[in-house]
Amino acid sequence: MKTNKLTISAIALTMTLAVSAQTSFDAAKLYEEELNGTARYVAMGGAMGALGSDISVISHNPAGIGTYRKSDINFSMSVFGTQVTTDPLATKTNPLSINGITYYSHNTKSDVNLGFDNFSAVFSGSDAGNTYMNFGISYRKLQNMDRHQDYYDSFADADGYEVWRNYEDNQRNKIHSFDFNMSCNLSDKLYLGWTFGILATDTWSEGCFYDYYDKTAHPQFPNGLDFTVADRMNQSEGSGWNMSFGTIIRPIPALRLGAAIKTPTYYRQRLEYADYLYAVQGTQIRVLDGQVVKYTIDDVRNGVAIEGDPNKYTDYVDYKFTSPWSLDLSAGLTFGSGNINCAIGAEYEKHFTQRSSLTIGNTRLGTQGSIDYQDFSVLKVGTELNIGNLSIRGGYNYRESIFSPTYNWDECPYLFDTDFNGWGYDDNGDLVMGRTDFQVDRLGKTRYITCGLGYCSAPDRDGTQFYIDLAYVHGIRGSLFNVHEYDEDIPVDVNFNYNTNKVLFTLGWNF
Repeated sequence: MKTNKLTISAIALTMTLAVSAQTSFDAAKLYEEELNGTARYVAMGGAMGALGSDISVISHNPAGIGTYRKSDINFSMSVFGTQVTTDPLATKTNPLSINGITYYSHNTKSDVNLGFDNFSAVFSGSDAGNTYMNFGISYRKLQNMDRHQDYYDSFADADGYEVWRNYEDNQRNKIHSFDFNMSCNLSDKLYLGWTFGILATDTWSEGCFYDYYDKTAHPQFPNGLDFTVADRMNQSEGSGWNMSFGTIIRPIPALRLGAAIKTPTYYRQRLEYADYLYAVQGTQIRVLDGQVVKYTIDDVRNGVAIEGDPNKYTDYVDYKFTSPWSLDLSAGLTFGSGNINCAIGAEYEKHFTQRSSLTIGNTRLGTQGSIDYQDFSVLKVGTELNIGNLSIRGGYNYRESIFSPTYNWDECPYLFDTDFNGWGYDDNGDLVMGRTDFQVDRLGKTRYITCGLGYCSAPDRDGTQFYIDLAYVHGIRGSLFNVHEYDEDIPVDVNFNYNTNKVLFTLGWNF
């Protein structure tokens, strides 16, 4: 590749990176939700919307809190680790090839982490007979992602010399939910509930992208060469709120049917970001106040001509994101006698994601996510077998992708023509460029396989009792990584799996 060609590409890429806007990838981070809550809820795959009597259903079906007949308080902690791999597995010693491009990735494992996942309380009281009015409060960590991903590939440049390309990305996303519930039980036949939720978000990512020649790979660069190095840092903080309404009908003692709707979550966010790009001549190119500014690498290292700390975020954008409505349908079946009984739960969620919307300033972007996103579903199934004081549980949770499979990602892999990143034309017909990340890592399907054990000191629920629950959950979050060389039309699609393993512990009291 020629030096001047690289410089033009560098300037164009940096302008695209640095002009303010927000992408659909940022919005998707806010809408991801991990399977989390109490150990009992997680061990049953989250399929407890109709069964109720677990605080973690508070935002999925608020009527489930109405099934409590006693007050309850509990907290949960977890130990978890992660690993990111390609699918099929491609390592440095065993690389794979797509369209003549050789690629591989390192298998990266996070350190073992401790997490405080849940704290909640339910206060139950009887008005008369079998009529109960309950109140619930809950803290739950909806998302706790800690992921490192890398990607390497090689291909021939325009002159036929081998070029290696490297991409790395680190993400830490945390979303906290604080829920407040009112619910009632009408003669054990009808349960009604309402929940108000407040969310706090904190997402962070840092990544780099660069090409390089190995030593002796190019006659002009016998010692090798790095070029078009892009560094990108994003940090977003904000808050949101939502409400949900639910009901459970119990036509016969063994059967419960549930339904709930959740309003959109109304987020206010501030996204701070810094984008750096180093061209082959050894200069750094940044866009400040709409002007392209060059610094030498020595300037960057010494802080010359740069105001403040060059490692801090250099610009920000405030925006509002409205997530979609969702519908939750559930069913629960209980049977057994004596000290042995069983519960089976099933739940279906529909998220109308194409109704999402984004507002920057006072401008609401028009298509409301209909280009990038699709409506998606979540399916949950779980079971619990109680034998005296002991419980054995298992479950499965499946979540579809939020991103549309019909969008032509190969023609426009960087979402240039979508409303979510501000790319388009103004009233004068001039092209308006928005910020877009140099990677395309699209969230795919997510699957959780779960199991667990529980012990209750008084399973007949007579008097004060304590309980201990343990759950294990294995999660697989698929993603499609799409790479295009900036100077050549060389598309590469690589599937990655973000694997999580978690052990969750809950301690609680009924009184």
